[in-house]
Amino acid sequence: MSSPTVSVIMATYNHAPFVAEAIQSVLGQAGVDFEFLISDDGSADNTRDVVASIKDERIRFYPNEVNRGAGVVTNELIQRASGEFIALLNSDDYWCDSDKLAVQVQFLRDNPQVGACFGRARFVDKDGRPMDKASIPSGDVFDQPNRSQGEWLRRFFELGNCICHPTMLIRKACYDELGMYSNRMRQLPDLDMWIRLLKHYQIHIFDKEMITFRLMPGENASSQTVTNSIRTINEHYLIAENFFDDVTAKQLTEGFSDLLRIKTIASDIHLDIEKALLYLAHNQWLGKPYQMIGILKLNALLNSPEHHKVMVEQYGMDDRWYQKELGEIDVLRPRVVAVMSQQKSRARHFLQRFFPKG
Repeated sequence: MSSPTVSVIMATYNHAPFVAEAIQSVLGQAGVDFEFLISDDGSADNTRDVVASIKDERIRFYPNEVNRGAGVVTNELIQRASGEFIALLNSDDYWCDSDKLAVQVQFLRDNPQVGACFGRARFVDKDGRPMDKASIPSGDVFDQPNRSQGEWLRRFFELGNCICHPTMLIRKACYDELGMYSNRMRQLPDLDMWIRLLKHYQIHIFDKEMITFRLMPGENASSQTVTNSIRTINEHYLIAENFFDDVTAKQLTEGFSDLLRIKTIASDIHLDIEKALLYLAHNQWLGKPYQMIGILKLNALLNSPEHHKVMVEQYGMDDRWYQKELGEIDVLRPRVVAVMSQQKSRARHFLQRFFPKG
């Protein structure tokens, strides 16, 4: 029996009212052969019953009763997939058109340098009513132009994710080569994956809507709750620490040429130095944490005799320069200010108590 062209994977969880519509949008795909792997992640409602009631020879259903997390389930489905390409769909969304997979498969066959392709999104509320993008904060975030690999890395470094995951069609070989999703991350496992992908492959964004994305405030994993917002910042920090690993001189020049101290990257030593210095540039997402990463990386480079020599002779950065930076890059300022304020308050209380006026 030959392998299917596409493996469609779906992790379901507590989406009984929506999952049938999601499944039908996959089963209605025309012009491409596919298998459909569905795994329930321990739903507490009757999602498993809804999925099991839909009969189609292309569906392979794994009705798990224990909740382990979407990342674990998704990675298991990728490992079970036998297709040349993998598509992913959330169990509360649905694809817009019946040629979604066929269009993407043809594009990847015609462009072997592209590892994955994506599309734009339209939005509906919990009841399926259309939502105007203009009425949604960052409603146009997925309406992205195509960029070079370096330009994409710059976009991710400065502004975060902007790719609609459930529009994806990716070569399974990319997961085999680069690894799968980190289940330690809840908000940004896909961003982490795209950064790894872009260091080795180009990507492509179609200028057409491919997914109907259901917005359910407080219920979507990406909802802007306080907890999710804090977790997002922390995950950005984890991603940033290794952001420039394996980024080539060409990619760095493509995306960050205006920020490079020396525009022509003459050696791997220069490449290491320029990457470390980029963490000190202004960043609206993680300004201070990025600067802390930069301080640590520059310290390590100054401890390397080969790097130290180039940093001193060509960049004017020696130990005294580093000391000066440590006094000006206020990565701990919020904590320092809080401690100083607390100390002043205690001192004021002490004076008022023991040396009252008059």
